[in-house]
Amino acid sequence: MFQPFEIFKPLYLKRLISLKKIYVVTQTYNGGDDNLVTENKTNILLTDYDDIGLANIHKTAVKKDKYASVIQLTNEKHYKKLEEMLREDSPYKLYWSVIKDLDNIKRKIDVKYKDNIRRYIQKNTTWRIGGDETIRPQLSVIFGELFIFLKRGEQELRVKFEEIEKS
Repeated sequence: MFQPFEIFKPLYLKRLISLKKIYVVTQTYNGGDDNLVTENKTNILLTDYDDIGLANIHKTAVKKDKYASVIQLTNEKHYKKLEEMLREDSPYKLYWSVIKDLDNIKRKIDVKYKDNIRRYIQKNTTWRIGGDETIRPQLSVIFGELFIFLKRGEQELRVKFEEIEKS
């Protein structure tokens, strides 16, 4: 499974506080990189916000997830819990919903998933893409999920990346 997100490191905690991004939404992450995990750990995705309202909207969107929560980094109990989750002996592997090198990720998707994108379009749209046409997917992270935006003329599609992977 394609894994575009950064592994969350302890040094990011103080940096987020200094940037006033003190609200962190947690949720289960199914896209963890199996090559980096040597033990059986639960993958958790963290998304940071500077606004409690936006964090609560995100949490509501994933409320059925048993790991969905809003952590406030300026709350000592919450901060310590996140530090515990970051320890090596923790049962969790934490990822951050940040894509460090967007151009590199786009290149990987263009190369590795172009046939999947073409199959998805053929199967799920009425678009007929000519051999001389190129569809350039755009990426976006929405509530911790990677989406691909496809555009052809005036028509646009927003597709979960996992749907592209399955095509």
